[in-house]
Amino acid sequence: MTIKELSKYRDLKIEIPQLQDRITELEQTIVGSSKITGMPSSGGTTSNPTERIGLKLVKLRTNLLKKMEELIDRETKIEDFLETVDDAKVRIIIRKRFFEGKSWNDIGRELSFERTTPYYHLKKYLKERGASDEKAKACS
Repeated sequence: MTIKELSKYRDLKIEIPQLQDRITELEQTIVGSSKITGMPSSGGTTSNPTERIGLKLVKLRTNLLKKMEELIDRETKIEDFLETVDDAKVRIIIRKRFFEGKSWNDIGRELSFERTTPYYHLKKYLKERGASDEKAKACS
């Protein structure tokens, strides 16, 4: 597990509400013009603006579902990883930063560290763990 992999989870948590907001905005646009009662009937392009918005809405909803599935998969992967972390401070740092979305400064304050210490503590742990994982693979 790397900080980059952990950050992808955090980025998804930010992206999902943005997609939800866009869907709500499109739904309000549709309601303002007319109602759509299902999937638009035409298979190709359409000149009906409401149907075009409806098609975009369906595409956004599909994208949102994919992102939510990816988020759950990543969260499961991180939780599985956390079960193998023997350093309690590292587990706390990961949860606060990537699950709760706290800044490095906030985490540092909560753990009575300097503001950059949580980042370097996590980075050092992951680096050492990566080296020991590579060593174990080489011995196998």
